[in-house]
Amino acid sequence: MKKLFTLIAFFMVSITFAQNVTITGTVTDGESGEPLPGANILVKGQASGTVTDMDGKYSLSVAEDATLIFSFIGYTSQEVKVGSNSVIDVALSGSSLEEVVVVGYGTQKKKNLTGAVGTLSTEDIGSQSVTSAANALSGRVSGVQLIQGSAQPGNDAPTIQIRGVGTVRTSVANQNNDSAPLVLVDGVQSTLNDVHPNDIESFSVLKDAASAAIYGARAANGVILVTTKRGKSGKPKVSINSYMAFQNATTTPDMLSPYDFARLKNEAQTNIGQPEVYSQEELDLLQNGGDSRYSTKGLFEQGYRTGAPLQNHYFSVTGGTEYVKYMFSAGYQDQEGVVIETDSKRYNFRSNVDVKISDKVRTGINISGSLTDSNEPNYSGYGVTQLVRDMIRKAPLNPLRYDNGYISAGNAVLSGRTDGGIHPIGLAKYGGNNNTKYYRATPNLYFELEPIKDMVFRANGSVYVQDRKQSFFRSKMTVSDGESIFNANGLGEYRETDLLSTTSTFELTGRYTKTLGKSTLGGMLGYTSQAYRQDFLSASNEGYNNSILTELDVASLNPSVAGNASEWALESYFGRVNYDYEGKYLAEFNIRYDGSSRFGENNRFGTFPSFSLGWNMAKEDFMSGLQDINELKLRGSWGQLGNQNIGNYPSIATINLDQPYVFGNSLVGGAAARALANPNVKWETTQTSDIGLDATLFDYKLSLTADYYVRKSLDVLLSPPVVATLGNLAPPVQNQGEVENRGYEFSLNYYGSIGSEFEYSISGNWSHNDNKVLKLDEEFLSANKVLTKEGYPINSFYGHIITGIFQSDAEAQDAETYGAQPGGSLVSAGDYIYEDTNGDGVVDSDDRVIIGDPNIRNTFGMTLTADYKGFNFRVLFQGVLGRDVENGVYGTDGLRGYSNLTTAFLDRWTPENTDTDIPRVATGYKYNNSLFVGPAISAAILDASYLRMKHIELGYTLPTETISKFGLSNARVYISGQNLLTFTKFVDGFDPEDAVTFNNVNDSYPQAKSFTMGVNLSF
Repeated sequence: MKKLFTLIAFFMVSITFAQNVTITGTVTDGESGEPLPGANILVKGQASGTVTDMDGKYSLSVAEDATLIFSFIGYTSQEVKVGSNSVIDVALSGSSLEEVVVVGYGTQKKKNLTGAVGTLSTEDIGSQSVTSAANALSGRVSGVQLIQGSAQPGNDAPTIQIRGVGTVRTSVANQNNDSAPLVLVDGVQSTLNDVHPNDIESFSVLKDAASAAIYGARAANGVILVTTKRGKSGKPKVSINSYMAFQNATTTPDMLSPYDFARLKNEAQTNIGQPEVYSQEELDLLQNGGDSRYSTKGLFEQGYRTGAPLQNHYFSVTGGTEYVKYMFSAGYQDQEGVVIETDSKRYNFRSNVDVKISDKVRTGINISGSLTDSNEPNYSGYGVTQLVRDMIRKAPLNPLRYDNGYISAGNAVLSGRTDGGIHPIGLAKYGGNNNTKYYRATPNLYFELEPIKDMVFRANGSVYVQDRKQSFFRSKMTVSDGESIFNANGLGEYRETDLLSTTSTFELTGRYTKTLGKSTLGGMLGYTSQAYRQDFLSASNEGYNNSILTELDVASLNPSVAGNASEWALESYFGRVNYDYEGKYLAEFNIRYDGSSRFGENNRFGTFPSFSLGWNMAKEDFMSGLQDINELKLRGSWGQLGNQNIGNYPSIATINLDQPYVFGNSLVGGAAARALANPNVKWETTQTSDIGLDATLFDYKLSLTADYYVRKSLDVLLSPPVVATLGNLAPPVQNQGEVENRGYEFSLNYYGSIGSEFEYSISGNWSHNDNKVLKLDEEFLSANKVLTKEGYPINSFYGHIITGIFQSDAEAQDAETYGAQPGGSLVSAGDYIYEDTNGDGVVDSDDRVIIGDPNIRNTFGMTLTADYKGFNFRVLFQGVLGRDVENGVYGTDGLRGYSNLTTAFLDRWTPENTDTDIPRVATGYKYNNSLFVGPAISAAILDASYLRMKHIELGYTLPTETISKFGLSNARVYISGQNLLTFTKFVDGFDPEDAVTFNNVNDSYPQAKSFTMGVNLSF
């Protein structure tokens, strides 16, 4: 071990002397036998090597104990030990056309794909230090949109959408959940949080209905298939991957200092004819200090960490024999958040075992599990998101502590002129803690029987168990306003919840493939059943005097308990037929028959078919003269998928047994219906048409994929509002809408080399998507500012157009020219001009129009790699072009109360500064910003487009002859950075990637940028 540390620390280099021999030979294509000019032959662990000539021949002087690596772009590399050989001829096989891609219930050769499938291998990812496996997809697969809403430890999984939002829901949170793709890890429904990134062998993204239809009702929003690593025959191989990272916020909101806040607050008072609230003496104290009762510090310098550590360690063992192959792994991650009092630890394990009982019988078991243990401040029950909001909006005038040692809550000397709540940093540190533990386990057993050649029956059973245990402790605090000392933050409250969910799945498939002459016909039939159950339990109590003992029975003021359970089930039959004629003409047909317990007897089952065709034109005789074209395949597909994400019992009239009634003067127990049922509700159907082109050129160095698609969601499931005369009843689920996503995708990859030692690659992708509601029986408005309406994108921003700023009081009151403004007589010079869009002389709710689209229109990514003499470099750029978000109230509300502002208001409108787009500040005036619940204004709708250097990495692989002395077969050290550079016109101090859909861009946990040092070792 001491030698190993010496190796890593000092990059020891040694020289091994051995008898050299001259090796000659020819490198050929394993299928055609044609020579491969320009193939690389490298000595393993060294920078020396050569390339083949025009006839595929080579000559190289090497040591007798050397190992040669033969490689050619688009082919599988081979390693050959020299030994006593003087001639080594190698036939390379497995060109890129023979690449095997994981698809629904099986694999296919990439050359035979007729659907739209995106792939990503771990080699494409490199050593990117992602805390969630989902982040590895960002910028690398066309058609996949990721919104990283938070970098909070343990809660940083991005929102994933494939080819846009295809369903309509009355809340953004429900819409994001119900528009998420199906994720299968080794065939088991799961989440990308459940798998350690280092366990992953590859991703396959099924984007169109033809490729995803085999999964039916679960695949309306696309499918992400994750394949984990498995054992291979040979001696045990031990791998260790470790890194240490240091994190900072990508950007920090620039808020007014205590002095500037007080100065602008005085101005906001005088702008409405009121006296100033802070004296010159107080302004001086807030600027220069000198009195501990006045703060001179901003909240973010106290609430954000710098260099927050993140460490990740991974260990795996793989190996096996002809009959038993295994892979065991374990992972540990420890992350401190960039916001104080946040952290998370994660533990992963995985065991994949495959057993060959005989030539006809195989079995195996995969067992995986994880534990995530995360903490955040309780913050009066609102959590860390409210802490970030308060660091933005709270007046920063109060110190963290007064001289008496107590946390501040208000300020006696500024009584009525500052925020009266507990200091945000003090509340975060001493106001209690929220803890969340996720326990996940997935046993998965399979059995395969091959009674005759090419006929395989497979039975697969799995159980996915997730147990989320949460505790919320709100600590009673003793605080001070600088003079008085008193209790705050409640009575001392503690609550525990347990949410246990179990998904049991059984699958039975049979497949058969037969080649007859130039034709190959394949078929599959299958059956699957899935049952889900969720159990919830909650208990709470109040009256805790300290944070040492927080068990439920310690206090007794207000004990309570609650619980519930729910279930649903699916039963499905499916089939697939593939046809391939000479690799030239391809066809595939899928059908799935799904039954869901969520629908009534009238519409319980749905049938979802798809078909796709492919034509590899490169194999036609008329293409034979075009030697630079290796593959040119045209494909098209059509298919339908179902969506059952509507709650568990929409077709059944349910009764709430906890509905008390008043009889006389007493409250007695009772029962009542709380929701309207719809026994005729039916499947929401997603119908997709796709036409695509796949091409590989120039000896497989250049590959291109292009797709154009139209995706329609029919009979969209909605719960429209009901008339008030029906009482307090939840509306029934109905089929009453159509949504269209229409777009195109491109991906391009080029692999090249300069000489025999320098290899490089360039990869890029671009996706465009237009979202539109085609049909909606009744439009609906969320938060009085987000409208879903026929002819417009889902969740379009709806509000008033701002045309400028009034430059004089007379202009502000000129109703004849501008229309009567919503501010009435309060409108003055420096206020926004609201457009009277309908020209009726009054600006009111009838003047609201669509003013923005929160849906992402374009996503793109580009990856560059280079390898030279053991050094390897990789950089990934990722971005979004065309997405609108709202700059909400926090930090922009014009000092209506004692809320802070961003430093953008230093450039506000004043009589001396009229050339600006920032309105004046005015206490109590509410029309210069987007309200919490109220119409949006166009001035607050921002372009969240950006280009980001998502990942950059430089590594070095030590020579084999050096590390072999230490028992190592591979040793690599690297440094990397994540999110180091961002180019955007977004609001200064805020990150465009973590902007939520509406209200606000600035109330979420910040994104993190990090610097990483790591090592990869193999024994």
